Amino acid sequence: MHCRRPIAICGPLLAIGLTASSCDKHAPSEAPPPLTAEAYVWQDPARPEVREAVAAAHPAFGTLHFRAAEFRWTGRDFAIDQVVTDRLPSPGCGLVVRIGQSAAQLEWTDAQCRAVEACVASLARLGPREIQCDYDCPQARLGDYCRLLKRLRAAAGAVPVVPTTLPSWLAESGFAELAEESPGYVLQVHSLTLPRAPEEEVVLLDPALARRSVDRAAALGVPFRVAMPTYGCEVWFDAGDRVIEVISEDRAPEGLAPARRSYGYAEPAMAAKLVGGWIDARPAGLTGVIWYRLPIASDRRNWAWPTLQKVMRGEIPKPGLRIEAAESGGDVALVNHGDAPARLPLRLIARGPIQAADAIGAYRLESGGTETVFRFTGDGWPWIEPANRLVVGWITTRDPASKVTWEIE
Repeated sequence: MHCRRPIAICGPLLAIGLTASSCDKHAPSEAPPPLTAEAYVWQDPARPEVREAVAAAHPAFGTLHFRAAEFRWTGRDFAIDQVVTDRLPSPGCGLVVRIGQSAAQLEWTDAQCRAVEACVASLARLGPREIQCDYDCPQARLGDYCRLLKRLRAAAGAVPVVPTTLPSWLAESGFAELAEESPGYVLQVHSLTLPRAPEEEVVLLDPALARRSVDRAAALGVPFRVAMPTYGCEVWFDAGDRVIEVISEDRAPEGLAPARRSYGYAEPAMAAKLVGGWIDARPAGLTGVIWYRLPIASDRRNWAWPTLQKVMRGEIPKPGLRIEAAESGGDVALVNHGDAPARLPLRLIARGPIQAADAIGAYRLESGGTETVFRFTGDGWPWIEPANRLVVGWITTRDPASKVTWEIE
């Protein structure tokens, strides 16, 4: 699963059901089975914190889908990053093969197909539940994608090969053929719309578009699952306000510094309303939801478990941001007591007999008159996850009996 973008600059449904994904069609008189709960594991499964998250996730998800290999076209051949080689990362899991935008203009000749076929064949021998093909195919070239998928299915034998698709493809004449020849497909309703300027927010999920896309997919009569986002990202701009980097995982490139930044996060309330609507009135053919990506303790650009658990039930989580600071001085911290990520406030205003103060991290100090202000600089990740505490500075008062009051703006 990959965050698709329109330009070349490029990372538990507990109450609903835990059954494995199914593409079986059901007679109109039969009630459909519960929506499946699934998740993508895009992080390296060899990392200890990822292994811990995978072990903890099994009771909540029917299937986990691991990033197995990524293909990048160099102009002459494929550079391949194969993560899964000799055994499955988890019993009964699915695997994902990603083909990047660099291959978008390929006609998929025999020679071009062979490298991907060989990889899919080797992965199929490991016995995954399915292999998903996540390919940045131009929507006008879906016929080429169909031809590639036929070859990959032949290479995979009995293991299903399932394409990941985009809402924009639904209007193409070739989409019906692609969907009907697949053993079900995944409709990715999240994407990254890059801001035109740093002042604009990054959009990751458009709920109206997602709802329309699912309704349109339902009209085709082919079983499908929906991929939903749980992550956030930041976009880096240079001094000329040109995009130089997009970061969706909790690490930044070395040797590169932005002049300005823009941020975006999948809004839990929007996602919960979508899921709740699908639970209450199931669109035809919709069999499950796959969440991108699995919460990892060290991944601050992804929802925490309390947020995901609520959203998967169609319930709206809420942030609970508070200032923690002693009246007579000491550390000043922001704490999220809610179950949704909380946006860091623009200003924290302290009033009282403050003798000295300083800000740290993403805040700077502004003092004047009777107010001491901690102002958000915009240079740090602007959300704090549930149960997390962020120290933003400190203050001291003129005497221990002094009292300071706080306001969040």
